[in-house]
Order: sequence, then structure tokens, then C-alpha cells
Amino acid sequence: MTGIVEDFVKMAPSGIYAQVKFSTMREIEDMQPCGLLSQKLSDFGKQVKEQFINLLAFYAETTEQQKLFRDRPGHKQTIRAYCDAVEIAAMFNSLPPGWTQAELINKLQRFQDDQTGLLPDPHSPPALDDQPELLSDPLSRYHLLAVGYALETLGSALLHPVAVVENMDSVTLYKQLNNLPWENNAWGGGDWIDCYATGLYLNIKMFGSGKRPDDLFGWLSSHCDIDSGLWGLPTTEEGWLQPVNGFYRLTRGSFAQFNIPLPYPEQSIDTVLAHSRDLRFFSAENLNACNVLDVAHPLWLCLKQTDYRRIEICYWAKNMLNEVLRFWVPERGFAFQLSQQQDTGLQGTEMWLSIVYILADLCDLSSSLGYTPKGVHRMEPALSLAMK
Repeated sequence: MTGIVEDFVKMAPSGIYAQVKFSTMREIEDMQPCGLLSQKLSDFGKQVKEQFINLLAFYAETTEQQKLFRDRPGHKQTIRAYCDAVEIAAMFNSLPPGWTQAELINKLQRFQDDQTGLLPDPHSPPALDDQPELLSDPLSRYHLLAVGYALETLGSALLHPVAVVENMDSVTLYKQLNNLPWENNAWGGGDWIDCYATGLYLNIKMFGSGKRPDDLFGWLSSHCDIDSGLWGLPTTEEGWLQPVNGFYRLTRGSFAQFNIPLPYPEQSIDTVLAHSRDLRFFSAENLNACNVLDVAHPLWLCLKQTDYRRIEICYWAKNMLNEVLRFWVPERGFAFQLSQQQDTGLQGTEMWLSIVYILADLCDLSSSLGYTPKGVHRMEPALSLAMK
């Protein structure tokens, strides 16, 4: 790709934007030598590897009744905290300290409801008007990802099929998809699709289901906006935040998980890069794990199909890496809100470690890190439908 890239806006560490133009990757290399960044990533990966056991121990507790993890000390118990701990350890082919593989498998499997196949959180139960047959409770459905993948990293699986996904016919699915809040909460639409598609994946992979996501992909293909390359609409209050973040969740569980090409990757890149310039979300003090992940992974996924604007994407990723790495807190990890280093936790740590890998991979430097995301943020497709 040698044509001059126009109107690219980079984020400096101070959060100030400046316009830049590049004609070749060499110009980016001159400004940010890959050798220096590769060494920085290598040093960071070694640091995390040396510290992750003590880090996980910091978020662990033992009471008279049980062993547990909390996202942050003193915070409410969650199912996700166990899963984040498992996936952080799995990045280094290990287990959380103080737990055996069998103990972790037993703990996670017990969260599943044997009738619906969903995983409601006993610490934050569903509302009284919950409709499990429509996957209406956000935590019950999200734990299909968190617990399902954590069990995979442990060499195990859920005990029961996800019955509510298996039993949903196409008419009900289409009605549900059409009723998702695409106008003002496209992230919510992407979240629902991610969880539904993951339920399909788990049923196929673990229980031999013959139910394929053909109806889902048909709807997604016909409802993707040809101009933005996304699903859903921007809002006055948040610009493109909802559709871009929804794009990540939607494509993670469907196109990426099942190794299906995106409909309009170049249009998607244009929209996502435009969103990455929004200072409300991408100035240094405003960076959080969701917003950065939901730009980094879509760009990474799109570049599997095209070289369009690859130079700009690489430069954005390098700048973001230099910003993120300086916020690591020794033996505590990352905060979800990056700059709030007093508020580190398991969720922030797992997400930012995965983000660092994706950003490095956008620059062809991920091998320097010495770890690979596992579970919900793994990079490789989970299943190829062409083989089924």
C-alpha cells in the first residue's frame, strides 16, 4: 500500500490530536521504530509472566465456606471474576494459584441452570419478569461466553446444552433481532447476538447439535449498512460509540467465531477509524477497556480481508500501545478505566492484556509478548461452518 494516506488523526500520549500523512510503512517505522516497540513489548510480557501468580493471589479470598475471586477487593462477588482469573492464568498455560483444575471445573459448571442451559449469577439474579427463552437477562446470557470459554481453557465444557438457544426457531429469532435496540443501543443488540451465537457454538462443539447459524447470518448480511459497514445508528449523545461497540460484540460471536467474511470491511474501517478520533472516548484520560477493545478488534478483523488503510491502523495501534503500557501496576494489573490506577481489577487486567496483544498483532509484533489471549478474547476462529 503506497498511496498517500489523507486526513489521518493520531492520538499523542497527551491526548492531543494532530494531522499526519504517510506514504509508506517506512515513514511510520522512522517515527516509531519497531525494534524499540518490540523490545518494550517483550519486557512487558516478561514482567506480566513474572507477576501474574501474585497478581491473581491479590484478588483471591478464602473463607470458612469457600475459595473465591473478586474483581476488586471488597467488591461484590461475580461469576465473571472466576473466569477472568482462569483466562489470565491460561495466557501463560497455568492455573490460578490455590486451585486445582478439577476444583475450577466443578465451580464453574455448577453455575449452569440444567433446564435453560443459561448461567444466572446467584449474586445478581435475573429480574422477576425475566424471559430466559428470549435470553433477556444480560448476565445469564453473557456467562455463556465467560464460563463456556473458561471451561474450554480448562479442557472441559458445560454440563448441559443451551436449551433456550437450541429451541429458538427462525421466526422467533428474526422477531427478536428486529426488536433489538438498534436506534439507540446498538451495543445491546450486538451483546444479544454475541451471546446467542456463542450458545449455538457451544451446542455444536460440545453437544453435537445440528442447528447452524444460517438464519442468523442471513439476517446479519441483509441488515448491515452498506455505507457505515455497521449495524445500528449513531446517537446524538454518543456519536458512533454504540454501533462501533456493538459491531465488536456482534462480529466477535458470529463472523469471527465461525470464520465468516464480513460484508463491508472497508466501510467498517472508515467508520471505526472516524470513531477512534472522538475525544470523548479516546483522549488519554478517558480510555477504558471496552472502548479500545471495540476499536482494536474490529480493525484487526477487517484487516484479515483487506489492506485498506493498514498504514494508519498500524500507526494508531503503536500510539495506543505506548499509551496503555505505561499504566500497568506491578502485581495488580490494569484498571478498566486505564488512568485510574488505584482501581485495578481482574476484568480490567484480562481485557487490557488481550487488547495489548491485538494492538501488537496489528503491528506484526505480537510474538514479542510471550503470551496469547485465551477464552473470550482468543484470536483464532472457534469453529469453521464449512466443515459441518
